[in-house]
Amino acid sequence: MENQLLLWSVRIAMLLYVTSLARWIWAAHNPVENASLARSQRYIWTLGCLAFLVHVAAAFHFRHDWSHQQALLHTAEETERLVGWSFGGGIYFSYVFTVSWCLDVAWMWFNQESHRKRARWITMALHVFLLAISINGAIVFATGPIRWVGIVLLGLLGACYWLTPRQPGGH
Repeated sequence: MENQLLLWSVRIAMLLYVTSLARWIWAAHNPVENASLARSQRYIWTLGCLAFLVHVAAAFHFRHDWSHQQALLHTAEETERLVGWSFGGGIYFSYVFTVSWCLDVAWMWFNQESHRKRARWITMALHVFLLAISINGAIVFATGPIRWVGIVLLGLLGACYWLTPRQPGGH
């Protein structure tokens, strides 16, 4: 049961993340003032973040006994298994990922206008970082079919970016 919660919470979180990112790419290239689109985007982004928080809580509860030290050691073991170098510092990137997503959700809910009008570099930096960490989790450190699903989803995001028609006034 714990394993299923760990697996499905992160799978759902990443599926919602990719869906939200694809919608953001489309909206960035096709600026339309549409309140229902913005509202649904906010819900998708929020539900993805909540699913990821369930994953983090389940991992700390079932795998790490709520111990940062155990999570650090687990990260070091997984990194050594993959690249031959024991490095647990990746756990801090995971923490920044979690906090960044949560802060962005909070900003989106508590100051929608400011969030919508923020500097483009903030949005780009956030998504480049979140995507890089997601790629590590869903492709680099994943095995079997999940790795292939991650590769396909990354390809679909790339296609979404490159194939979305640019409208006047889009980025």
